[in-house]
Amino acid sequence: MNLAGVFAIAGWELRLAVRGRLVMGTAVTFTVVCVLATLLGLRSVSALGLAGVGPGTGALINLAILFPPLMGIMLGANSLSSARERSLLPLMLVQPLSRVEHVCGVVLGLIGAVWLTIGFGFGASAVLLASVAGTADVGGLLAIVGAALGVGVVSVAIGVAISALAGSRLQALGLSMGLWFLFAFAIDLVLAGVAAAVHLGPFGMFIGVLVNPLEAGRILMVLGSGADALTLGPFGSYLNNTVGTGVATLAVCASLATWTVLSMAVAWVGVSHREP
Repeated sequence: MNLAGVFAIAGWELRLAVRGRLVMGTAVTFTVVCVLATLLGLRSVSALGLAGVGPGTGALINLAILFPPLMGIMLGANSLSSARERSLLPLMLVQPLSRVEHVCGVVLGLIGAVWLTIGFGFGASAVLLASVAGTADVGGLLAIVGAALGVGVVSVAIGVAISALAGSRLQALGLSMGLWFLFAFAIDLVLAGVAAAVHLGPFGMFIGVLVNPLEAGRILMVLGSGADALTLGPFGSYLNNTVGTGVATLAVCASLATWTVLSMAVAWVGVSHREP
């Protein structure tokens, strides 16, 4: 693989993304919301006379599973489709790079933009939490950040796959928004409503959790932070109680990796079949 070419494409995409209003607006919004959520969590801890960072990290998990994935999937959806409409994509593809290398470069550059946003938000929260966090809290906070970075990778890969297949930029953005809403809200609501009625069973529930990358990422954050069953939610608690923490962690990591690889494969196929 031509790593120099991949990094050149990645740098180009990163600069384009950072100069865009979506990344700057999301970064500022995510940072402000993270700071407010952290302050509210610390205030509740202080009012109850407790110590630790539990309420603050719980709020960060919920924010990290909504904002960065939304930005990642929209950035990915805008990437190839926008370049195609501006007639830039054919020019870029005639460079001495394979289609796989081009897709990898696009995904890598957009991942950098999403990770910058996560870094700003969590960095500001870490400064606030540093005064109350103990040594035992460091591992949990790092696990949340690591899982958030992983979910960001998956969301970008899914967005790029949508961009490669969509007929237009608007279609790609619409599909990405719909898919994000499906992952963030609809799948869990459907599973909660039909699980008991249709008797999905252990295997069905297991698959139902793993087919949703955002739910898998949220469960990974909670497992890594050592939060309680209430924060895990019904599906996370079920997965943890059924197979144990270690196997549950490996399962959700495998789910995120599978989503990333399959999405990049779809993007490669879409670019190879639609572009000269």
